[in-house]
Amino acid sequence: MIYSMTAYANRDIEIPGGIARWEIRSVNHRYLEPSFKLPEALRDLEYQLRELIRNYLSRGKVDCVLRIDQIDENKNVPVIDYQLIDELSMASAKIMERFSSNISISLFEVLRWPGVIKIPEQALVNFIDPLQKSFVLVLQDLLEAREREGIKLKECIEARLIQMRDRIHKIKARIPEIQKEFRFKLQEKLDKLLIEIDQNRLEQEMIYLAQKMDISEELDRLLTHLKEVGRVLTKDNVVGRRLDFLMQELNRETNTIASKSIDHATIQDAIDLKVLIEEMREQIQNLE
Repeated sequence: MIYSMTAYANRDIEIPGGIARWEIRSVNHRYLEPSFKLPEALRDLEYQLRELIRNYLSRGKVDCVLRIDQIDENKNVPVIDYQLIDELSMASAKIMERFSSNISISLFEVLRWPGVIKIPEQALVNFIDPLQKSFVLVLQDLLEAREREGIKLKECIEARLIQMRDRIHKIKARIPEIQKEFRFKLQEKLDKLLIEIDQNRLEQEMIYLAQKMDISEELDRLLTHLKEVGRVLTKDNVVGRRLDFLMQELNRETNTIASKSIDHATIQDAIDLKVLIEEMREQIQNLE
């Protein structure tokens, strides 16, 4: 199954004494890079959570946030850090004085400042087991979201593979006509020179030029690379790096075709092929 690296998942969990919410966002990255934003009392939980992520994901920048939104039991009433509030108030006054600003800070903004509201550490310690279990659930939600996005990306890539194959077969079918027209135009120019030409030497030169400008091998390699891209898309492991390499090879062969082509139509086809390759490459950047 193909997985995207871009996804989002969240889950609300009822825990003893309150409600917690996990939020996980992942975007494309060369390696697996998890980061956590946890209540201070649960920082020791981060190591276990990192190990859990490695069991589910291989690549991507993954941001994990845990919010404790509510504490119901009286013994677990959140504690307000009034010393921190005093420090914030003094810092705010100095900033407003420096910028001659009359902007006031609302009570809600003060309460949202990290560390102002603290949930008793003993209460949070009691949440560790349900929080770990709920983290696994939200990881599974994220994996399902990455799978759905991966299916869409796969369909986009496969559609462009079909367009590229059609374009390549169109070029291959036109090669004999291109070579014939090239010989005709060259002979026509030589006839205008009104000079005697060694026909054997002329034929040798024409064969040499035809071989130099022949793009059949490049077209065959393009088809081979496209077949490999299709095969890789059916794999169940990490495919992003392999596909990215194949895009480089497709681009290299297409550049060679454009440089060797002797007619406008083939050059335009090569440009269209490069556009399709770039569109696939952009999609592949998001694949795990």
